[in-house]
Amino acid sequence: MGRYNFKNYEYSRKNNLNSDLNINKLARELVNKPARSSYRKNDAYKVGVVLYFMNGQTYKTPEFTVDDIYDALQQNKRWLDQENGGAINLGYVVRYSPYKFYEVSRNDRA
Repeated sequence: MGRYNFKNYEYSRKNNLNSDLNINKLARELVNKPARSSYRKNDAYKVGVVLYFMNGQTYKTPEFTVDDIYDALQQNKRWLDQENGGAINLGYVVRYSPYKFYEVSRNDRA
């Protein structure tokens, strides 16, 4: 006998094919569920930036904007100093885009 036993596979699968899955009920729940982005339309937010690095990492910061990154690159600045004492090396940034930082209240934190 081999390592795998496929004789009981079809027999065990027959019992699971007729499960109590109601497709209509699932479809209604998905349609009636509000989209995640729709409840944030009127919330206050701050525009920051997300940086994509060569190694695949992303870094999101509300400290800078897209215009700040663009101006630094136009002036051939390689490092951006942060308020917390760190610095960002722009030489390894592949692309950047705006990112919205929403304010989270204590009630929203589950």
